[in-house]
Amino acid sequence: MKTMNISIKQFFLRRFKLLTVFLLLLSFVGYLGAVHWTFDLFSHFKVQYFALLLFCAFVFLLARQWKWLFFGLLGVFINGVVVLSLYAPPSDFIRQNNTLKLLLSNVNVGNDNFSALIQLVRSEQPDILIVQEWNAHWRQQLKIFDKTLPYIKTSLDSGVFGTIVLSRFPFEEAQILSLGSGELESILVKIRVNDKVISLLTTHPWPPISGKTFEHRNSQLFEVNSFLKDLSSPKIVIGDLNISMWSPIYSFLSQELVNARQGFGILPTWPTFMPFMMIPIDHCLVSSDVNVLNLKTATSIGSDHLPLIVELAL
Repeated sequence: MKTMNISIKQFFLRRFKLLTVFLLLLSFVGYLGAVHWTFDLFSHFKVQYFALLLFCAFVFLLARQWKWLFFGLLGVFINGVVVLSLYAPPSDFIRQNNTLKLLLSNVNVGNDNFSALIQLVRSEQPDILIVQEWNAHWRQQLKIFDKTLPYIKTSLDSGVFGTIVLSRFPFEEAQILSLGSGELESILVKIRVNDKVISLLTTHPWPPISGKTFEHRNSQLFEVNSFLKDLSSPKIVIGDLNISMWSPIYSFLSQELVNARQGFGILPTWPTFMPFMMIPIDHCLVSSDVNVLNLKTATSIGSDHLPLIVELAL
């Protein structure tokens, strides 16, 4: 019996050792995301790597496997640094008088749970509503907000990459942009809140599920970054960007803007049908002169994305 217990223990320890090696490998491979699209896919699961490696380290501690405990803690550190840093509040907070509330929702073009989003909008009362993957049915349902959010700009395309912006404030400028090699439409609107003109760009690049769409997504994000340099502050980028903060490609966006998640945590948004695999790919990024008062996700509206709600001070 004692021999059997030792064999079982060794069997499970071997599995945990293999899992640790595998997770460490994936943790490092993610940093090569700019090299190949498959490597980039592994960059987005830092939370999952962190949690699993923490569990492995705990097992090695109980089993007094000191060498393997070191490897487990190494993985915890590598992933934990970037995950836990999102909970650190921003260093600078500039007092501002103007506030702006945004609600972003990728509704999923195949989702017909219109009432869930309508109820959410009524509850949150955003100043600007950004809906991605809209179609004619969604547009018809959103007409209920024509009086409270009367200023509207829609992309020429509807469906998987269509976007519609509904605003309480009139647009000083509104235009449709084609950014990147994928030729998908983005929307730029400029609104005046009291004495300030705010530039808001919403974009929805291709998902990086092949070499071609990986290049299209990157091209679109690179052009977004270039376009932002010519915009006056305060400025905001919001949308389903099909990228997490941990992809090497994301760093190009973070040169100009700050992720509104900073100080509020991970807040994963996709995919809702696999809760333990959810990652943050819906984003709001702001210029340094914008303060984030609050950021949260809403409950599911039947889409594969959770809505993102942002309160800003400008």
